[in-house]
Amino acid sequence: MFLGRAVRGIAVTFLLGLVLCVLVACGASSRSVGQVSKPIDPAQVERITFLNQIAEEMYTLTMSGQIPEARNKLIQLSDQIPKISFEGITSIEGLNALTETVTEAKRVYNAVNYSPTDGQVAVAKIRLATDALSHKNQPMWLQYDKVLRNDSQLLSQQVKANKQQEAIAEFSKLSQHIAIIHPSLTISRDAGSVEKLDSILVFLRTQVNTKPMPIKQIEGGIDHLNQVLDELFMKHKDALAYVPLTDPKQPIIWSLSMGVIIIGVLSYVGWQMYQSGRHIVPVKQTKESENR
Repeated sequence: MFLGRAVRGIAVTFLLGLVLCVLVACGASSRSVGQVSKPIDPAQVERITFLNQIAEEMYTLTMSGQIPEARNKLIQLSDQIPKISFEGITSIEGLNALTETVTEAKRVYNAVNYSPTDGQVAVAKIRLATDALSHKNQPMWLQYDKVLRNDSQLLSQQVKANKQQEAIAEFSKLSQHIAIIHPSLTISRDAGSVEKLDSILVFLRTQVNTKPMPIKQIEGGIDHLNQVLDELFMKHKDALAYVPLTDPKQPIIWSLSMGVIIIGVLSYVGWQMYQSGRHIVPVKQTKESENR
């Protein structure tokens, strides 16, 4: 009888732990669902797609020399922006970067003496910015990774050779290329990472133009630049994909793991109770006591 009660006790303990595990997991799951960001309105996604289409057409017209037609597309694009809710698509900084890019393009396209080079740069910024809005995972500006790495390498070579004028020229190319994708960076990445990039560029500009050129300081700045580029271009995203059990983004896994631990502890306690019970000798009633 005692053996049966012990086995039932262990079973009850195990089931109790299992239920506790499930309840904790479900509670964490419900909290997690409540924290999910508000889904983007499909109508806004459609407007973003249309905005990107206008920018693509404007880019094609500009590159083919059809400036009046490209200017009309710029006006159309500018009129569309106030109609779009960018909540969940980009940050306030990203929206400001987009509007500033469009405003800058208007000055270029409406100038008395239109500059084809300035126009191509302006439309490239817009094209990459609208693409960043509509393609969060694989935006076109990611293709600039190799360009910036090459710029950084050439700058480093000129600095090590102590050729200041050549280093200044290479830094100018690097700055121009970053300026083209800067609005897209602000749209796609957090403001802190972009600010770090801006700070490094200010530092390098100052050091490159200093006489005599401080080679060690510039080399350190270039190393820091490459680290920030790794961050912006998500070079370590595969390593970041593996999260620990305590990651708040994985509450169910964490809760289930805790539940398994609880089950193990409770089951062990139940087994110990059973083992201790085996040494208890049941007392049989005598016939005399049974007759009472």
